[in-house]
Amino acid sequence: MPLVVKGFPVLIIVAAIVGIVYYFRAYQKLGKPKKDYYYLPYNLLKDGFISIFKKKGAPMFMVILFVFYLVSFFYSENDEVGAEKIVLKSCYLYFPLIFTLTKWDKEKLLRVLNFYIIGCIIHVLISYLEAFIQSGYSFDIFQFTYTRLSFNLHPSYSALLINIALVFVIVLILFKDLKSLKKAFLVKSILIIILFIPFILLLSSKSGIFSLLLIIITTCVFVLFKLRNVRFKIGFFITLSFVILIAFLSGNKVAKRKYVEFEKIITSKSDIPRSKVNFISSSHIRLVLWENSFLAFKNSPLFGYGVGDGKDALQKQLKESGEEYVYKLKHNSHNQFLETGLKIGFFGTLLFIVALCSIVFGFKDFNYFSFLIFLVLFFNLFVESMMEKQVGSILIVWLLCLLFSSKKIIRTTFSLK
Repeated sequence: MPLVVKGFPVLIIVAAIVGIVYYFRAYQKLGKPKKDYYYLPYNLLKDGFISIFKKKGAPMFMVILFVFYLVSFFYSENDEVGAEKIVLKSCYLYFPLIFTLTKWDKEKLLRVLNFYIIGCIIHVLISYLEAFIQSGYSFDIFQFTYTRLSFNLHPSYSALLINIALVFVIVLILFKDLKSLKKAFLVKSILIIILFIPFILLLSSKSGIFSLLLIIITTCVFVLFKLRNVRFKIGFFITLSFVILIAFLSGNKVAKRKYVEFEKIITSKSDIPRSKVNFISSSHIRLVLWENSFLAFKNSPLFGYGVGDGKDALQKQLKESGEEYVYKLKHNSHNQFLETGLKIGFFGTLLFIVALCSIVFGFKDFNYFSFLIFLVLFFNLFVESMMEKQVGSILIVWLLCLLFSSKKIIRTTFSLK
C-alpha cells in the first residue's frame, strides 16, 4: 500500500477479475454445473453485504458513507470532480467487502501486518535514496527534510504511514512471549524502529511528530503498567532513550522552525490585524481555511454541497471573506471533518466519527493500541483532509476494516495472558 500512490482502485478491480477468472476455470475443470460458478460474483456480493450489515461496525458505516457520497453526486454541479471523488471513495465499498469475506486466523493477521511494515521500510529506503540523488549525492541535512525527503507523498501522509507501521512493530514486540523472544527478531525490530523514528522527524510534519509523541507516551504507559518483566522494562527504556538521542542528533531545523511558527500563532493576540493579501505561514493558512470552511458549512449544514462542490463552496467563502492570498492557493479545508461536512453535511460527518470510534474498544489488552491508533487518526484527520487523497483514504479505510474484521483474532493474538 505505501508503494502504490495512484491507481489503487484499478488494481483492486483487476485483482478481483483475475480471481473470478481463476475460480471459473477451476470450477470448469472440476466439471461443476455452470450455475454454480456463473452466479459466483453475485453470491459473493450478496453474502458480503449481508455479513457487513449483520456484524455492523466500521465496515457498515463506511458502506453507508459511500451511499451518502453517491447520492450527493446527483445534487453536485461539478460532475467531473464529483465522478473523480466517487472513484476515490470506492474503497469505502470494496475494503468492507474484502475484509468481511476474509476468514481471519493468527498467521494471516501477522502476515498482513508484516507485509505492511515491509512496504513502509521500502518507502523509507527509496525516499532516502531519492533525496540523496536529488541533493547531488551530498549529505546536506536540509536536503533530507520535508518534501525533499518524502518520495511521491506529502510529508504528512508519509509520516502517517510510517507512524502506523511503527505501532505495528511495537505491538509485535510487546505481545511476544518473552520466553520465546529470539534475539534476531528483537534486533531486527529495534533496527526498524531506528529507521522509522528519525525518518518521521526529518519529514518535519507537525502532525507526524505529534503522532510520534503520542505513540511514545502510550507505549511507555503500557510498558510501565501492563508488563511485569522488570528486565524488559529496563531494556525498553534504555533502548528508547538511545533511539530518541539518535533521532534528535539529526538536528532538524525545519521541524523546529515550524513549531516556533505554530507557537507564535497560539500565543499571539487575536485582535492584532492580519494581512489577507500577503504571505502567511502554513499554520495561519489552516486557521483561515477552518474558519471559512465552517462559515460555508453553516450555509448548508444538513446535506452539504455535494461530493463535487465542497471545495468550490470553500473557495467562494474565501473570496467573500477577502482572503486573497489563501484563495489563490486553491486548498481544501485541511480538516477532514469540515471537508466531509461541506460535501455530505452534518449526518455524514457524524457517521464518519462513529466509524472511527468503533475501533476503540473491545480488544482487551490491545485496547491501549486501538485507542492510540484512533488518536493518531483523529489528530491527522483534524489537521489534514486525509480522505481526499488516495493514500490517506485507502490507508484509513483499510485500517478501520482490518481492526474491526479481525477483532477476535487480535484479542487472542495480542494478549498478555
